[in-house]
Amino acid sequence: MAATAVADPLAELWNHTTSAGRSDLFCFDPRKITMTGIWTGDNPLDFSLPLLLFQIILVTATTRAVALLLAPLRLPRYIAEILGGFLLGPSVLGRVPHFSDIAFPVRSIFILESMSLIGLVYYTFTIGVEIELHTVLRAGFRSFWFAAASALPPFLVGAVTGYVALSNAGDEDGGGTTTAAKAGQQFLNRLSFPVFLGATFCSTAFSVLARNIAELKLAGTDVGQLSISASLINDTFAWAGLTIATALAHVRYGIVPCLWTLVSGVLIVSASYLVVRPMLVRLARRVAEGEVVSEAHECWVLVGVLVAALVADFGGTHAIFGAFVFGLAVPNGPVGVAIVEKVEDFVVGTLLPLFFAMSGLRTDTAKITSTPAAVLLMVAALAAAILKVAAAVGVAAVFGMPLLDGTSIGLLLNTKGIIELIILNIGRNKRIMSDQSFTVLVFMSALITALVTPLLALVVKPARRLVFYKRRTIAWPQPDAEFHVLACVHMPRDVPALLTLLDVASPSDRSPVAVQALHLIEFAGRSSALLLINASAPSSSFEHSAHRRSQVELQFKHIAHAFMAYEENVAGVSARTMAAVSPYTTMHDDVTSAAEERQSALILLPFHKHRLVDGGMEVFHPAIQPLNQSIQRFSPCTVGILVDRGLGGVPGAGCRVAALFFGGRDDREVAALAIRMVYNPAVDLTLLRFAQKGGSFTGTEFDALKERKADDGILREFLDRANSVSAGGGGGAGVEYRERGVFNASEMVAQIREVEALGKDLFVVGKVPGLPALTAGMAEWSECPELGPIGDLLSSRDFQTTASVLVVQSYARPSAGGISAELGLGGDGVPTAGRPPRPYQIRRGSLGNRS
Repeated sequence: MAATAVADPLAELWNHTTSAGRSDLFCFDPRKITMTGIWTGDNPLDFSLPLLLFQIILVTATTRAVALLLAPLRLPRYIAEILGGFLLGPSVLGRVPHFSDIAFPVRSIFILESMSLIGLVYYTFTIGVEIELHTVLRAGFRSFWFAAASALPPFLVGAVTGYVALSNAGDEDGGGTTTAAKAGQQFLNRLSFPVFLGATFCSTAFSVLARNIAELKLAGTDVGQLSISASLINDTFAWAGLTIATALAHVRYGIVPCLWTLVSGVLIVSASYLVVRPMLVRLARRVAEGEVVSEAHECWVLVGVLVAALVADFGGTHAIFGAFVFGLAVPNGPVGVAIVEKVEDFVVGTLLPLFFAMSGLRTDTAKITSTPAAVLLMVAALAAAILKVAAAVGVAAVFGMPLLDGTSIGLLLNTKGIIELIILNIGRNKRIMSDQSFTVLVFMSALITALVTPLLALVVKPARRLVFYKRRTIAWPQPDAEFHVLACVHMPRDVPALLTLLDVASPSDRSPVAVQALHLIEFAGRSSALLLINASAPSSSFEHSAHRRSQVELQFKHIAHAFMAYEENVAGVSARTMAAVSPYTTMHDDVTSAAEERQSALILLPFHKHRLVDGGMEVFHPAIQPLNQSIQRFSPCTVGILVDRGLGGVPGAGCRVAALFFGGRDDREVAALAIRMVYNPAVDLTLLRFAQKGGSFTGTEFDALKERKADDGILREFLDRANSVSAGGGGGAGVEYRERGVFNASEMVAQIREVEALGKDLFVVGKVPGLPALTAGMAEWSECPELGPIGDLLSSRDFQTTASVLVVQSYARPSAGGISAELGLGGDGVPTAGRPPRPYQIRRGSLGNRS
């Protein structure tokens, strides 16, 4: 009689969890949850809680390490998370003896997978919150065509491939053991596997796509807007396909359960929009009126996510479907932002990697036993990706778009992410696809996503055109030429000071001013900021109520409103508002590109500090200071940094301005800006020129003479313009020119304080003064080098002034010829070099409103 074999309980437990029908129950020792300590001889990995904590730490550390190694390749984080899970799976570290038994024993799989699904539930909820259906509906005719063209061909390829793959009885058999079970499973797969495969091929990961668009600086382009809109529509298609395929998985139990599954999905959607959304809309309306989102409100919403997931699981669809639909019901306004910020960082940083780890644990290259079937899936995945690009190119040709734009959109829509991995995991858990198909499709998803970034870099770079234009400085020989200004805004509180400065620098309607307002939005990995780009056009900016907009979108609308009102109320001004969505580390590329595209002569930047009630300055965001420095370094034109101390609160009756002139390239731009102010009847202007007594220029004698000629030329032009305007009876409320000789920095500061005592609202200074001997010691104590020594002095709290400060840095390479300041020409074109202007005072006109 043969000896009875002793069964391994862990192996039986695993077979039990993966079997189609489960009837028995395995129990665990309840004392094996928490340990008493290693000093009593306990092994931490024998207990549930220490083992779970160890697994979370291991998974998080592995995915972060892989992300750090792949950072130079600039691949999406999704790739690092997939590879991290793959490394921990049976294909790599799982081959190390006893690694899987120690780190991921079978008894821990239940707890680990439950934790990963909780993270997945809340993550899909945040995806639903970030997707507003009205954003999808207003995407536009072109977006729908791009979405349909990029979804239908891949879906057909997936469906056909699924049927072809099922013709091989040894492939997609679902792991059945008996002939009847195998036949039933093949019937089930013949209905649902093609739909699953089609949904996998046509899906586009919106969150990963958003990061790619932000990193490639495509957020403000037509390509970026169309790609975002089309990806939102594709995500809707993918979720619908997932729901249908999940319902078809119940065909084995009969047609009635399948129909009830579909009905349950419809009821969940209906309940979310007929019951949940009206309640949250009322809450959002109260929040918009000043009420705070309380902890109780946030708690009820987060519990509602669990309820929706539970109901969806009861109905036979999936828990994540309920969470996603519940997220769609949450208005993407202050309520949605507050809730997402509560859960997203913890879920994405800690719990979601567990889901990727579980996917990696299921990805086993040893399960690839049928090479023809694996090759078929690989070829089908690549064919679907190529068809997406071809379809996008075709749609772009129909709408008259360039070939490179269509190629870029097609590549972007091939971005894969969590939605595809969710579909694959559900298909595997429900035994709709085999382990081989799961492994192959996970690899193809990572491969296609990894190829998108370098291919896009090849396509997008040649498409970026070089912009050549002449006027890159404020100084210009034609005073009536249009003046292009790029005004950068971080938040609505920056707008009043910038508008006041534009009003001061605009000489009534003599010189037309074209203002481009650029809303700088930090992209910190969240995809909600990218939704703003779809609504950035002013023509469609005001069609939705406030409670349906995100906080960022509301800020954009307020900024656009302010500049539109400025354009309507001021003659000779045209204004438009755009958005730039980027990380602060690379945002200077967006600003410089916008300045080149708009052919700007001046970029205005807000300071990184805001004024407090007590007169001090508080840092708004520490990353803004290096951003301003990078813009100064790479700017294609003159740059001005505005330190606002209440300039936006200056009444429209007048503004008192002091321009400090030390000589040099930057100060000549200060004088050129003062020339524009001469024509403004609401400006009381004082230009103070400093000359160092007993000092000498640094550098060669030729350079010193050249600088002196240029300085005298721009000042002579200022005085001639002031005289001509005063003689005609117009111009500023008061124009004063002073020249002071000083021996040292102390005398210079005393002269500045004398001017400040007159009650100035704004100081205009150059970043690099032309008298370095006066400011050599000041530079060592400078806290803000981007302001230069004089600007830093005026902006410091020690100077004790309430006046705002504008620090001007000239374009490094001014155009040769044509600039009267650089040639030393007066307003009449007569050389004035060698004729230093004599100190005198002009007082004409009176304070009054601008026309």
